[in-house]
Amino acid sequence: MAPCKHANLLLDVSPNATQAGFARPPAAKRRAAASLASRIEPDTADEEEAQNLAGTFPGPLVLPNDLLSVYPKDPDSGQTVKVWQRSKHRNRLNASTPNTIHVAAPPSYSPKMKHMREWIVPLTATEGEEDVSPPKPKDLTDYLSAYYHPLPVTRTPNLIWVPWEDDDCPPNATKDENRYIGLKQGQNITRIRTRPCPDGAYERQLNLGDILDGLLHMVKEIHPRYALVMMLHHDLYEDETDDFCCGRAYGGSRVSVVTSSRYHPGLDWYQEIERAHMWPASHCGNFVRRKCGIRSGAGVKRRKVMMVEGDGAGEGKGGGTAMRAAMDAYVAAPAPEKDLAGLWFGRTALTASHELGHCFCLGHCNYYACAMQGTAGIMEDVRQPPYLCPVCLEKVISGLLEVKEYANIGRERLILQRYKKLHEFCTGKTRAGVKMFAGYGAWLGKRIEALKAEEEGGEGQL
Repeated sequence: MAPCKHANLLLDVSPNATQAGFARPPAAKRRAAASLASRIEPDTADEEEAQNLAGTFPGPLVLPNDLLSVYPKDPDSGQTVKVWQRSKHRNRLNASTPNTIHVAAPPSYSPKMKHMREWIVPLTATEGEEDVSPPKPKDLTDYLSAYYHPLPVTRTPNLIWVPWEDDDCPPNATKDENRYIGLKQGQNITRIRTRPCPDGAYERQLNLGDILDGLLHMVKEIHPRYALVMMLHHDLYEDETDDFCCGRAYGGSRVSVVTSSRYHPGLDWYQEIERAHMWPASHCGNFVRRKCGIRSGAGVKRRKVMMVEGDGAGEGKGGGTAMRAAMDAYVAAPAPEKDLAGLWFGRTALTASHELGHCFCLGHCNYYACAMQGTAGIMEDVRQPPYLCPVCLEKVISGLLEVKEYANIGRERLILQRYKKLHEFCTGKTRAGVKMFAGYGAWLGKRIEALKAEEEGGEGQL
């Protein structure tokens, strides 16, 4: 089968959305959701502006089995900037002390726990792809430093996996029913439950809730320096009904965890991930038609907001947009197999930025395709974009502007600085060849061009 050329882009929700019962907020509500103004009157230009914006910020895909398809009226999504700003539980940046994001590296192993290294090796990996270098804490620190610029991001001292004495283990319990390990930080040791991996992808899993409880002790020591994200490579579960989970945040408590385990490239075949249609190629019109069960060549009803457009680079209405630039860069980048470590890191970085977003008290998003969208599984994870949409970005910037140090920089300059830092990261020598970063770098380049044009009084392409 010939490789897909991704000639057309879907810039609104898929045909599946209506069938699933998902109604995307209209253009006027999306504009109001991104503003702190007490009241915004609908404008006749809203739909035209939405069409222009779609080439940069498309709608959520809502493919079959995506979270918004399964829960089309998810009460946890649709948080406006005003609702976020007025939330009593919002973690405001501290005006008088450093607002630092801390990255906790995967714990080291005490001599008696070295066998845990075997637990991060997938048992069902594709032959030849099982031995890939895992994501590095330094790379994640650098990415988050750009993503949440200008907040400083630093590494915390390593935690340690240590043995746990099973004093409360029932005499008749089997080894697998009650196996505990210890997570040591300073003089504190937290008991962590483990269990055999239900689907056999890994040997054992660790309990996410127990790990987050352990991190709460760390936050007490680094408070009030804002938030903590822990990076792991072990497979996790949250409750007994879970097969696995990839991350979670106790947003109000400023702690979060992300594991790279299920993003391991060697598990792609097992998890039915289509590497040819990861973001931004997830917006490929032909791919969406196929996922929605629409036969090849069948038409898709157009809407006021663009549906499928852009017949190749620089052609049609979609030519020259940020999404077209992202798609072209994605196509031109080397195949994922050329840098599996980069592929693995990109997926982990996206989830880490999402979970930290919850520490900023950002809710899930249903306004646009956005890094803060909720997901229903790994296949949806790799289809989500790395960027923050206009609504979610406004929350982060508004939070920064509450601190005099950042307010002095100014809103537009903060946004431009952030985009430049991310662009520098994505186009670096070790990341430019990774498809996600190639696409994101091109997307960011278009955003920077547009913002500079606006700053100079021109009309930049949104």
